[in-house]
Amino acid sequence: MKFQIALIATFFSLASICNVLPAKADTVKARCDVYPKGQDRASSSGLCNFSQRQGFVSIQLRKNGKRYELKPVGNKPGNYVDRNGKAAYRQSGLGKKGQIYRLANESIFVYWDTAPYK
Repeated sequence: MKFQIALIATFFSLASICNVLPAKADTVKARCDVYPKGQDRASSSGLCNFSQRQGFVSIQLRKNGKRYELKPVGNKPGNYVDRNGKAAYRQSGLGKKGQIYRLANESIFVYWDTAPYK
């Protein structure tokens, strides 16, 4: 009887520990081109880390360390606000090659292929 109680207590202890472990985000290395709003020439291009978890998006440029954090809003996928509360949108146009994010002052083109920066 004592063995069964100890076994049950151990099981519940392990289960409670597993529940507090953080969920990992999906993170990939990518290539990011940053365009100032209204411009057709990128102000920077290079490797970046793209992370997405539970609808939240993070993009960190490797060149200068700048980080973009986008929080989903509303019921439609692809609508976000940045850390300053300004609207941001995910836009189609790259197909399977990547994603485009339109922010208040710039656009970020995220490409899954990191060439020519491999």
